[in-house]
Amino acid sequence: MLETTFHSLTAVLIVMFMVAVGWLFGKLGYLRREHKKLMTKLIISAGMPSLVVNTVFGKIDLDALQNPALLFLLPALSMIITLLLGFIFAKLLKPEAKRRGGFIAMCAFSNSVFVGLPMNTGLFGDEAVPYVMCFYMMNTFFFWAIGATMIYMSAGESRLSIKEIGKKLASPPLISLLAAVALLLMGVKLPSLFESFTKYMGNTVTPLALIYIGFLIYETGLKNLKPDAGIWVVSGMRFIISPLIMLLMCRVFNIGGMAQSVFMIEAAMPVMTQSVVVSAYAGADEKYNALGMGFTSILCLIAVPVLMLIFG
Repeated sequence: MLETTFHSLTAVLIVMFMVAVGWLFGKLGYLRREHKKLMTKLIISAGMPSLVVNTVFGKIDLDALQNPALLFLLPALSMIITLLLGFIFAKLLKPEAKRRGGFIAMCAFSNSVFVGLPMNTGLFGDEAVPYVMCFYMMNTFFFWAIGATMIYMSAGESRLSIKEIGKKLASPPLISLLAAVALLLMGVKLPSLFESFTKYMGNTVTPLALIYIGFLIYETGLKNLKPDAGIWVVSGMRFIISPLIMLLMCRVFNIGGMAQSVFMIEAAMPVMTQSVVVSAYAGADEKYNALGMGFTSILCLIAVPVLMLIFG
């Protein structure tokens, strides 16, 4: 159990160290406000599509999974439920207009790769990777299809025409995910050169996104990182309600063993990093999402070991 706890803490600490680099670069003046647009463009338009493509082709083996349809269905159902709960809490708490979409996205979507993948492989080994990828694909699809929509609407994008909104929401990561899954199902193999390219480009996403978040925290000021009622609700959703919903789904559909363990850890991960980047890209309240991501990442140091102790 001590080894399990150590792996959990290590995975989260690595994330926090990268966030600290962004904060330090801001403090030293290496990163400035004018650099933020370039970083979000690199992450959204180059890094994330590469990460999605490489993940789908490199780490998903549908033939090796039992009941693959069910393994995709369970995360999808849990996210639909958490999205609905996010809408309900938004109605009750009435966050500021530019925070509403980000609040809902933080309630519903977890950091399934940046923290979730190293956390699960540290806890369960490489056997956890296919189940992480099943969760990740659903997490990514619902975020870019629904979560990003909510964030854009919070930024006032609802005033645009349907065509303009559709153009903005046809994001490179979502298009890449849909195309990659379609090609995988058709049996298409990724050329080795392109596979290497997407691997290297995809590897830039985690450090870039976390350094960006660290810079946002620097801009906001550590003294101003005080969670309001909304952030406490997001934390409750991430570490209590979401894993309990996933446990219920697994019991209802008779899914146990490695799949249940991985899905519960994935459901209990901190706020999805891309919610911060998309908030900045859309013109919503990015600092509020950065607060949520930073605060839940810190709480994750306590929450995951506790979950492991409770559920074994």
